Amino acid sequence: MDLFLSEVFSFPTILFTIPLIVLLLFWLMAFAGLVDIEMFDIDADAQGDSAVGGWLETFGLNGVPLTVALTLVDIYAFALTYLIRKNVTPLFDGILSATAIGFVVAMFALIVAIPIAALSCKPLRKVFETHEAVSKSDLSGVICTVTTQTVTESFGQAASDDGMVYTVRANTPNDIRKGSRIVLLEYSTEHDSYIVASEAEVMAMSSTNL
Repeated sequence: MDLFLSEVFSFPTILFTIPLIVLLLFWLMAFAGLVDIEMFDIDADAQGDSAVGGWLETFGLNGVPLTVALTLVDIYAFALTYLIRKNVTPLFDGILSATAIGFVVAMFALIVAIPIAALSCKPLRKVFETHEAVSKSDLSGVICTVTTQTVTESFGQAASDDGMVYTVRANTPNDIRKGSRIVLLEYSTEHDSYIVASEAEVMAMSSTNL
């Protein structure tokens, strides 16, 4: 175990070890419902972001959340760097300096990791495919279940019974928590999210109107 830790925290493997730790922490928070996995996604229509989106498409890393693409690239680069450093770099001792070998290994691992990650992204695109058959503004009234710990004016996510995931927002303070049943009330094109209220609150308002 000590030998493994020494390897992964040595140059150049550490270049991918630290990002991998950060990404693992992010995924733990995502599974706990504390963050949205699409929070770092690039809006291709936003000024200045289209070039970055174009690069992702060029490398075949589009069609999945940015966090998924980065995680795949880093995992493969980490694994390749570890294996090369352990089995290949000793052959170059005395020919190149350790720093030079490290940079060559890191660049090689990254170059190889990107197309492998792109291949891995292909089957995942169906999972994250956005269905636009129905206009977003026509989904008012859809009942969903909150998947994040809270829903605020700037944060929140919910899933409908058919598995569709929506970015949702609500005025605070509120009683909406993870597992709460909510109703999509209005779509905000500016923020690409839905204004929501709890199912109980909507039913109460409906009863009052009657």
